[in-house]
Amino acid sequence: MSITTRLAKAVMKLREVTPDPANTGGLQEVFNLRSFREAPQAVRDEIMSQSSQAKYREEVEYPWDAYFDIDITPLLGGKHALDLGCFNGGRGAAWYERYRLSRITGIDVDQVYIDARYTVAQGETLPFPDASFDAILSFDVLEHVRSVSATMKECYRVLKPGGLFLLVFPSYFQPNEHHLGMVTRFPGIQCLFSGRTLIRAYSEILAERGESAYWYRRGSDEPAPWERGHTINGTTLARFRAILRELDWRIIHQSRKPILTIGRNMSRSALNRFTGTLLTPFTFVPGMQEVILHRLTFVLQKGAEP
Repeated sequence: MSITTRLAKAVMKLREVTPDPANTGGLQEVFNLRSFREAPQAVRDEIMSQSSQAKYREEVEYPWDAYFDIDITPLLGGKHALDLGCFNGGRGAAWYERYRLSRITGIDVDQVYIDARYTVAQGETLPFPDASFDAILSFDVLEHVRSVSATMKECYRVLKPGGLFLLVFPSYFQPNEHHLGMVTRFPGIQCLFSGRTLIRAYSEILAERGESAYWYRRGSDEPAPWERGHTINGTTLARFRAILRELDWRIIHQSRKPILTIGRNMSRSALNRFTGTLLTPFTFVPGMQEVILHRLTFVLQKGAEP
């Protein structure tokens, strides 16, 4: 083990956490548990349903609008939308109801929920004809795709002219979004070490935990070619804006809410809200906004045909 890996491992352990397999309904890793994989189909269906309902309740209790800071219902009412990265379908079901969509189609899983159709697919190769959707909705997904550029091109292709893409995802340098939460809550650790070093340190800690960590262990101790960190591609705001310039995307709205001001738990604290307000001016400063913005939050519009 290299010195940098040892150091990263020690820093992770300063705020080490261990996930509880009995309280993982909102995580995709729940479906790696043997209690799901080896269960009869009826039990698997029930676990999936409970996970979906949990996501539905989360969205109802803290709606997506909070990230945009505008009422997005007028933008979506009566639209056929694609849920890009729908997970278990629960969030999409809530979106269908709240935003009065005419129909929602999701990619990620093959589960039907309310008036929706879900399909297994990747964002880089969407299995739909050109100009299929009025809108695309995506929450905390683009940081995980193998190619943001290819995914954005595919989204552009399947949107109708003038269609909208509403998206929310964290910049790589957002301090709490290193995606190492199964091991550590140390903020900003991705600013201190390379992704390769963090993945190796993460894997070392899981190896120490032994069999109990089987359900969230990586397949490899080395990053995939597209990974800049654990399961994330490392996209920043600057890089994302460069990708937008490659196509005829029009920015209709960008929210600039700082960290500490968004989320069911964070926003309940008056101190967090006050501190977040003090940080707001820095969300306009290049470089600093990569760290200060809670999420990259955009409403984009596909250019209309001439």
